[in-house]
Amino acid sequence: MRPMFTSFRDRIFSKVQHKACAANIISLSLGTAIGWLSPFLPLLISPDSPLDQGPVTDVQATWIASLLCIGAFGGTLLFGWSAEKFGRKASLLATAVPLICFWGCVAFGTTVEVLYIARLLAGLGAAGVFLLVPMYITEIAEDRIRGTLGSFFILFLNIGTLVSFVMGSYLSYHMTAYILFTLPIVFLALFLQFPETPQYLIRRNRVRDAESSLKYLRGYTSTPDHLEMLRSEMDGLLVQVSGEKDSTEQNSISLADFAPPSARKALLIGLVLVSLNQLSGCFALINYTAQIFADAGSDLDPNMAAIVVGAIQIIGSYGSTIIVDRCPRKHLYIVSSFFAAIGLFAMGTHGYLKSQHVDVSAINWIPVASLSFVIFIASVGLLPLTFVILSEILPPKVRGLGGSICTAFLWMISFLVVKYFPVMVELIGLHGCMWVFSAVCLSAGLFNAIFIPETRGRSIEQIIHAMENNIKS
Repeated sequence: MRPMFTSFRDRIFSKVQHKACAANIISLSLGTAIGWLSPFLPLLISPDSPLDQGPVTDVQATWIASLLCIGAFGGTLLFGWSAEKFGRKASLLATAVPLICFWGCVAFGTTVEVLYIARLLAGLGAAGVFLLVPMYITEIAEDRIRGTLGSFFILFLNIGTLVSFVMGSYLSYHMTAYILFTLPIVFLALFLQFPETPQYLIRRNRVRDAESSLKYLRGYTSTPDHLEMLRSEMDGLLVQVSGEKDSTEQNSISLADFAPPSARKALLIGLVLVSLNQLSGCFALINYTAQIFADAGSDLDPNMAAIVVGAIQIIGSYGSTIIVDRCPRKHLYIVSSFFAAIGLFAMGTHGYLKSQHVDVSAINWIPVASLSFVIFIASVGLLPLTFVILSEILPPKVRGLGGSICTAFLWMISFLVVKYFPVMVELIGLHGCMWVFSAVCLSAGLFNAIFIPETRGRSIEQIIHAMENNIKS
């Protein structure tokens, strides 16, 4: 019987994996919207600008770049409320609407004001995707594969970014928009058939619907063995939710729900994690890839440089999906942060020597190699595990609101990084920024080692117990 059971478990993993991939089509679509800026901002500021008013100014360009973060900040609060009010599925479906509108504005807009609106809409969609995809995957996945499926989010996001880089290099401004306009529509068509998460349905006292959802997600049939497995898993979910307030109180979340030590601690850890994620500099590095390659004397075209870095991101994030459930989360996050700190320190040291007029021509390969290494190693652990850990440590009752608070804070930090990174470069030099980013990455590893419990393979109840009792291993 054991081989048959194992075989069925493997089929369950395959079924849930396929569903996670389908759900992440919206992550792919968001990645294309984020990556759109890199190949087309140089076109917008050039004499060949597709806008009726001609090239955009430098100030307008900075607003085009940063308005996505502002839209995402507002959207996080909206989708955090929606996730609890209308459910994960309906809210996730709604994220496709602003992304469809984004591509419509790009395809048919002729003024910079329309692009401002487009970027705000892209930010609105980004907020929902960043908040809801990890939440949905966490609630449909078994404990043993939760990390693998959770890391798909960053992988698909990076694939979408690379798609935009490539299409922007070889296709026209409008043709790119026409093609990528179809991605959120494909997501809507596929995801409509998906069920609500069992946890959300149980918290709404819809136990029969939760059973149906679980049967669909796992592929359970009406055979005695499958019914026994279904009942066992349902009993576990009912126990998980039993500690929450009764259904009349579940429809509203108050500050009292953050009173338990595990909830307060999880929220504080989440806020620190998302801050470290953005202040690590990886997002800024991607935006300034072409400049760093040029400073190193690289002959690569700026768009080709972006494609190279985008491909490295995908390799790293794919590596994360392979090892995230095979290695302890803590070890992977700490090692990734430590090596990213080394790579950033090397970039900063090269830049400092060059600013002091030291001949570094023999080692001009260091910025390119270090940048590629940092993006790769951060994509393996530091970047994707932020969202995996965040979705795992937040207790189910406050996962929607707590996740939205953390995601809103992430977009605040992201706005500051995108908007004011050039100012920091002027004040302390690019090498100074690299050293600051290096210190942040080192701090991220230390913070994980001291404050965050291991979550790999643990149930939500075990993670909450570890948070309450300061168990780190």
